[in-house]
Amino acid sequence: MKGIHSHNSNMILADITLLCTAAIWGGGFIAAKEALGALSSFTILASRFLLSAVFLFFLFYPRIRRAATKELRFGMFLGLIQYIAFICQLEGLKTTTVEKQSFLVTSYVIFVPALSWLITKKHIHPREIGCALLALCGLALLCLHSDTLVLASGDILSIGFAVFFALQIVYVGNVVKNADIFSMTFFQFLTTGLLALPFLDISGLQQVSVSAIYGMLYLVILNTTFAFLAQNLAQQYTKDTHASLIISLESVFGFFMAVWFYHDPVTLQEGAGCLIMMAAIILSKVKV
Repeated sequence: MKGIHSHNSNMILADITLLCTAAIWGGGFIAAKEALGALSSFTILASRFLLSAVFLFFLFYPRIRRAATKELRFGMFLGLIQYIAFICQLEGLKTTTVEKQSFLVTSYVIFVPALSWLITKKHIHPREIGCALLALCGLALLCLHSDTLVLASGDILSIGFAVFFALQIVYVGNVVKNADIFSMTFFQFLTTGLLALPFLDISGLQQVSVSAIYGMLYLVILNTTFAFLAQNLAQQYTKDTHASLIISLESVFGFFMAVWFYHDPVTLQEGAGCLIMMAAIILSKVKV
């Protein structure tokens, strides 16, 4: 009984952690858009992940110093996936809106069950697939409107992010086991930052706006250092398909933060989309 109670407590704590992660990433859409007003995609990527790696190094140096080969291997692979995913997201954000991208990138709720089955060969419960489809319907109501149904190049790149981020979720949820998450995440950040470093462009740094600086601080401290570490830790205690559903609430948070920041009105359709997404997450937890 004690083991069951502990397991349930860990799952609840993992869900809360993933929800906090989703809220932080929701604000990241705006932060990235503001940073892109003054900095290139590669400059943002290199600065964001290298600074986050520095933070983790100082916070968890003893763990990192004792890291085994598997932490290095896991971290480097995750860093590579992350590098490709975020180049797609940042380049896509140049030619699409915050609201539209917040839908397209969170289409990973559909890709996660498919990739999970392909990689692990584990049975995916029909309810999990149904909840993913329901969440996607909610996302569509939330973020798509009649004038945004045509896919531009930025939209295709945003979908590319969704595929690679789904791969990251499945990998962390199924492959990364019994590893030190803190040291692994350090190598993950370091790999992403180093891959982007050769393309760093500092020519326009003297004209960086205050909003771009705030955007970068948000991306480094909250969106990267805290949120990715929290995701990696939380996924040790929950299924990858369920984790993707909770994390997909970043689109809801992102939408309402964009509404608040850019003063856009909220429609009945958008409210319905939020409710459908919440229903999908609740249904995914119902035991039948």
